[in-house]
Amino acid sequence: MKSFLTLVLLSIGCLSMAQEMELPLLFSAEKAKQFQRERSFSPKENRGDGALQIPFFDDFSTYSLPTDDPEIPGDLRRWEDDFAHINQTMAILPPTIGVATLDGLDETGYPYQFSQDSYGLADVMTSRPIDLGGLTAENSVYLHFRYQCGGFGNAPNEQDSLIVEFLAPGGGEDAWFPVWSTPGELASDVFLEAFIPVDDILFLQDGFQFRFKNYSTLSGNLDHWNIDYVFLNNNIDPENFDVVEIAFVYPPLTLLNNYVSMPWSHFIVDPEAHMLDQTATTSRNLSATQADNISSGFKVDYEGDVQDFPNGFQTVIVSPFEIFDVPYFVNDGSVENFVYDTSVNDTCAIFDLTFYENSIGLLEGEKLGVLDNDSIGFQQIFTNYYALDDGSAERAYALNETGGKVAMRFDVEIEDTLLGLFIHFTPFQNDVSNETFLLRAWTNDGGQPGAEIGENFTFHSPQYFNDGYNVFAYYEYDAPLVVSGNTFVGFIQNSDARLNVGLDKNTNNNASRLYYQLGLGAAWQASGIQGTVMIRPVFSSGKSFVWNGIDEATSVLDVYPNPAQDQFTVQSDSRIEHVEVYNMFGQLMHQESSNGLSLVKIDASLWAEGSYILVVNTAEGVIRKKLIKQ
Repeated sequence: MKSFLTLVLLSIGCLSMAQEMELPLLFSAEKAKQFQRERSFSPKENRGDGALQIPFFDDFSTYSLPTDDPEIPGDLRRWEDDFAHINQTMAILPPTIGVATLDGLDETGYPYQFSQDSYGLADVMTSRPIDLGGLTAENSVYLHFRYQCGGFGNAPNEQDSLIVEFLAPGGGEDAWFPVWSTPGELASDVFLEAFIPVDDILFLQDGFQFRFKNYSTLSGNLDHWNIDYVFLNNNIDPENFDVVEIAFVYPPLTLLNNYVSMPWSHFIVDPEAHMLDQTATTSRNLSATQADNISSGFKVDYEGDVQDFPNGFQTVIVSPFEIFDVPYFVNDGSVENFVYDTSVNDTCAIFDLTFYENSIGLLEGEKLGVLDNDSIGFQQIFTNYYALDDGSAERAYALNETGGKVAMRFDVEIEDTLLGLFIHFTPFQNDVSNETFLLRAWTNDGGQPGAEIGENFTFHSPQYFNDGYNVFAYYEYDAPLVVSGNTFVGFIQNSDARLNVGLDKNTNNNASRLYYQLGLGAAWQASGIQGTVMIRPVFSSGKSFVWNGIDEATSVLDVYPNPAQDQFTVQSDSRIEHVEVYNMFGQLMHQESSNGLSLVKIDASLWAEGSYILVVNTAEGVIRKKLIKQ
């Protein structure tokens, strides 16, 4: 796998040293065993009807857990619970794109038990009932799957385990039987293969089910098991099992040459300069036979207007089991140059991209209405922030020094108003939501942070969420900062607690961009840790809602109580013309016209707990304030 710890290998004896670190590092197995935890699981409502028929197959190239998402057909549901994390980034060279990851986070992306020493049963992934009635041992029914220990994430330790259990239909409360298990081991970039016979009459019934379980640390984003290519069928010979399959392995992230995302108003200044000349995808031949003449291409969809760009490269010969890269022309000066159309909007744009190749695969054509592993898609988002990361935290990045500073460089295309930062603090072992930090921005001084820009005295704290994996929190600078060119953004921490910023291991933009400082008077140092720290600067970018750069009003505005549980009262010494409230994702939560009144009451009883931005248009200008809902 990629470097576990690039800068320095840490041991128990050096934990007290100040340093940058890539986490997870250490875990005390003996201490953890004192905190055993067991849970019971209730299946969630599934829109699929009746028992599934064999073959049962899931390569996790699309979402197959219970969900209310109307865009995912109900007949693709393969599982009864949603504790696993379906993703395309945690695994190293998976058999096909997409895996199910079992870890120490629940279905909301929050730790099962936010204590460093908690341990026990974590995720469970249970198949829907399957009809095996009428089959016998002679039918050679097997459950096949592939699994990886750790991948880009944290490898489970020796006391951790991955377990498979079978259900005997009609067997009562104790009808689940363990049939296979493996302990944790050193992190691996290899997927191992498992074949489990289903040959007992107890299981060869209508209503058979199987499930994966993991025992692990329960305190966060660690102890990862990646599962792929789950296949249950009859007439399987494990000694001669061959899959005819050509599939994508990794998703593309961007067609931009420096960023995964950037403000639209910055991109349109010189769009050609921001496009890649070429890009590439990684695919795999899973078969023991040669594959020939693999054609490919990509499509770009903006609000239903689709452009198709067949690939000028063709892969003529693919050897058995070969992993191969396929290049694509983007904006290299050829006649089929592609540049995002800047005429579609003036402040933001989101393009849907799909890369495709020959349809060669197991149960090809059954995933109607969604992408399978012969198609991979992503969105190119142009709104009001820069992103160097892909939005997924496989590990954590932290300093353990009071006054430690973290600074990431962004090349700001045009002069614009820096309003705040999106930061993903990944939950890991210890809840540090009571710790504090101060936002900072710096000029560029010969490639490293220089003088501080502006003054920021507002204390912020790491925020965790139960809205899913990899959620970013928004942190606002005390006052908008006008910046351009090479600019560093980040924070200074107020204790030696590890704040655990998300570390994206699928990209590597820390090099030459990420700097850290270990306390007052220390020199800036270039980071030696591979990956990308998940910090994103947010700009006004000409937008007209919460992130807008505006002229501050001269009138006085009071908000009380703040924090509040059910209702905020807004009072001004000037006439209030209009009121809007946005959440930290820029979504409009409330708006009303007040017809020149000086007092407005806002009902917040149905809002989730957290921070919001109030935008008040008065007769003398616009005022913005932060609201906190308890």
